[in-house]
Amino acid sequence: MLLLLDLDNTLVDRDGAFAAWAEEFIAAHGGTRDDLRWLLETDGHGYTHRAILADGLLARLDLTTSRDELVQTLLHGHAGSVRCYDGLLEKLAGLRDRGWTLVVVTNGLVAQQSRKMQVSGLESRVDRVVISEAVGSKKPAAEIFAAARDGLGADTVPWMVGDRATADIQGGQAAGCRTGWVSHGQGWELGAPPTVQAPSTLEVLDLVMECERVGSRGPRGRE
Repeated sequence: MLLLLDLDNTLVDRDGAFAAWAEEFIAAHGGTRDDLRWLLETDGHGYTHRAILADGLLARLDLTTSRDELVQTLLHGHAGSVRCYDGLLEKLAGLRDRGWTLVVVTNGLVAQQSRKMQVSGLESRVDRVVISEAVGSKKPAAEIFAAARDGLGADTVPWMVGDRATADIQGGQAAGCRTGWVSHGQGWELGAPPTVQAPSTLEVLDLVMECERVGSRGPRGRE
C-alpha cells in the first residue's frame, strides 16, 4: 500500500514556524505589527514568490541587506524550527509497521525541504522524499507524482494526502490517486471532492485507514 504525503502544513506546521520567525525578524528590524501582519498575509502559506516579500520588506523597513540575501533568509530562516504536528511521527511509524510505503511529495528547494525533514524527525520515518527542484516538476503536474510512484506500488491505487486543494488533491486525482484533504477547517469548493477530508492530518489518516478496512472509495469526511 502506497501513501503519498505533502510536507508543509500537512506533516509539519510550516505556517507556525514561519510566523514565529517572522515575528522575531520584524521586531529585530524595528518593524510594526502592521509590518508583521503584511508579511504573514502576503506569504500565502509559502506560495508567494520570495522576491515579492523581499521587495515589500525592503520598502517597509530600513534594511541594509541586499535583495538576494533577504530572499535566502525568507526561504531558509524558518526551516530549522519546523515541527511535526503532535502524534504524527508515531502515526507514521505505525503505518510502516502495517506495511505501508510512505513517500513525501513536496514542492520547494532541496536544501530547504531536506532541512525540514531532518529537524522534524521525518527523515527516518518515510521511505522516499521527492522534492520538486530535484525532479524538475511541481505539484500538481503529473510528472512529480510519477516520480514519487516510480518502482513502488504499481499494482495498487495510491493515496495522496495534503492540504492544498489544487496542488495535492486535484493533482493527485489527475494522477490516479485516492485523495485525503487536510482542510484546516476550510470548506471544499473545487470540483470533484477528495475521497476523504478532515481538519487535521491525523484525522485524515484515520479515515484513509477506515477506507482501506471497509474497501470503500466513496467521499467521506469529518467536520
